[in-house]
Amino acid sequence: MLISKKKLIVIILSIPFSVLIWKIFTYSLEPNLIKTTSTNFSHIQDESRLTSIPVFKVVKVKSEQEIAKWLKFAKKNNLKVSIAGKRHSMGGQSIQKNGIVLDMTEFNKFKIDKKKKELTAQSGATWLAIQKEIDKAELSIIAMQSINIFTIGGSLSVNAHGIAHNPGHIAPTVKSIRVMLANGDIRTASLNHNPDLFRHIIGGYGLFGVILDATFDLTDNQVYERKIIHMNYTSFPDFFNKEILNNPNVGLFYGRLSISPISFLKEATVYKYTKVDYQEKIPLLKKEKNIWLHRLIFNFSKTCSLGKWLRSLLEKNIEPYTHPSIDGRLVSRNQEMFDSMGYLQHRLTSTDILQEYFLPIEKMPDFIDGVRTIVQKNRANLLNITIRFVHNDTITALPYAKGNRIAFVLYFNRKPTKKAEEILEKTTVNLIELSTSLGGRFYLPYQLYYSHQQLQKTYPEIKSFFEFKKQIDPEKRFSNQFYEKYSIEH
Repeated sequence: MLISKKKLIVIILSIPFSVLIWKIFTYSLEPNLIKTTSTNFSHIQDESRLTSIPVFKVVKVKSEQEIAKWLKFAKKNNLKVSIAGKRHSMGGQSIQKNGIVLDMTEFNKFKIDKKKKELTAQSGATWLAIQKEIDKAELSIIAMQSINIFTIGGSLSVNAHGIAHNPGHIAPTVKSIRVMLANGDIRTASLNHNPDLFRHIIGGYGLFGVILDATFDLTDNQVYERKIIHMNYTSFPDFFNKEILNNPNVGLFYGRLSISPISFLKEATVYKYTKVDYQEKIPLLKKEKNIWLHRLIFNFSKTCSLGKWLRSLLEKNIEPYTHPSIDGRLVSRNQEMFDSMGYLQHRLTSTDILQEYFLPIEKMPDFIDGVRTIVQKNRANLLNITIRFVHNDTITALPYAKGNRIAFVLYFNRKPTKKAEEILEKTTVNLIELSTSLGGRFYLPYQLYYSHQQLQKTYPEIKSFFEFKKQIDPEKRFSNQFYEKYSIEH
């Protein structure tokens, strides 16, 4: 039976559309996550999946005795040691080539002191597990990442920050830390006891010792009124200074910039959480819903301008009505900080890359103008920019916030090609130059595209940082890809 010319044309034209629909459907499926129980690996990757690094051994430690044993083994066999949690630092900060990797994820016990409002947790414990128990005690974490899948040790090692803008970064919430040094000695450090060790461990990328556990201050769980405000990006600095910065009633804050082709990086959406007097019992945490749908929409936005427009449209007009809440208007602090972002996991061959920049508040419009120009010129696939705030860091040895700073979290998608790598590397270098020219700094836990000169110009403290490394770890037992590339000795 012959097919008419008209039917043949319809069939041919429908093929690309059918392929697109199938791809969009598969984007919504759970990713194939490979889990290995063996502790012997020939190669290991971080979350970026861009580099496969050969290692001597990966060890899942469960006790302090095991950690001490493997440090002794490393010394005897002249091996380097790196420390890993969820391995979301994307520049090899948790991996040492041909070394021993201490996987801390099963070193994960914690306890909550409700009376003192304190948390003491081993470094492999995740915020997710802790939040579930803290919520039952009607307490809340003061500062952490906006995603709760990370470990305590990883968060401390990068001095993490999130949507809790007071204080923003985690360092001021830490009361004390216990650390095992390369020789097996255990030291307790705080602002008043071993302060130099304390300020280098937080934001120290695992280069000074193994974090055993840490004690944090907690706060009460609270109820907020969630308000969403849309504005032109140039209005943001004035709005922030008047409405957020010195307002004690604002408990949480963050924003997003539009990635729609129609309003690309020109419209800002701000999420403001104001304290309310809530007399009833606060509802317990709710699980995430419709992850598959969020994944479908988010991954569709990676493929084309239409996808970005559609996602922006849905986030602006639909998301407010599907957001977990008490009554559609009120939300709890714990619920807002309880996000695993499961939709970011996917089956695509491409990978997602984070970058972060910290700018003076008044420089926000200039920075965004520069980002827009750089991204469009380089044709980089920018998926998201989140806006946060961090207070001046006077604690850590390698501060990313020298003064009160607006934090811009950039989320890129990168295909597994040489051209895509070149685009992202060029984009990163350009963005670092832009942020530095405006008095800002870039975040160090990501791809190591920046030069020695860029690092030293942005972080003049890096020299004394490495000098202290020599004092506390003279054999340079603790190492990783970041240290190997940028330490003065290399």
